[in-house]
Amino acid sequence: MGCASERAKHIALHGRLDFGSNHIIMQATSKIPMFVSVICVLIGCYDLLRGFMHTILLHYSATNIAVLDLTTSTARDQLKLLGAFGVSNLETGIAMILVGLFARKIALAMLGAIPLVYAIGYFAIRYNSEDTAPSTAHWGGVSMLMVYLCVCLATFIAGVVVMRRRGSVQVVG
Repeated sequence: MGCASERAKHIALHGRLDFGSNHIIMQATSKIPMFVSVICVLIGCYDLLRGFMHTILLHYSATNIAVLDLTTSTARDQLKLLGAFGVSNLETGIAMILVGLFARKIALAMLGAIPLVYAIGYFAIRYNSEDTAPSTAHWGGVSMLMVYLCVCLATFIAGVVVMRRRGSVQVVG
């Protein structure tokens, strides 16, 4: 199978893409449950809210939700880091909304990838901050983040289960 247009025609006609002797069969996007797209869009909206809180309402979020101590010499650094995280939330929010609306296969993959990436980040931060003083921050947004991650993971698992029941996903060796 040569060019991209030939591969696209093959997928449209046969519902599968060949990779040598293995076939990964994933039928049309319509086989992925609609709830995957809906949840992806909702997650994107929530990310926009998180981004708004971490950027536009930065000082309020830092003092009232995370309860950071902004009386220290590192206050400006803390605000910059929280604000930078907010910018990435805004980007992710826009991306998740677009993916949910236009690319259901990618939406399913992203809903599975998000908790994995956060888990890697959690352990990396924990490992790299072992030698520092313990945090005095309250981090009030953690409980909502846990809900966010659970919704992503549950939607990913439910989407894969529904697709398997429909016979839309098979890995053949």
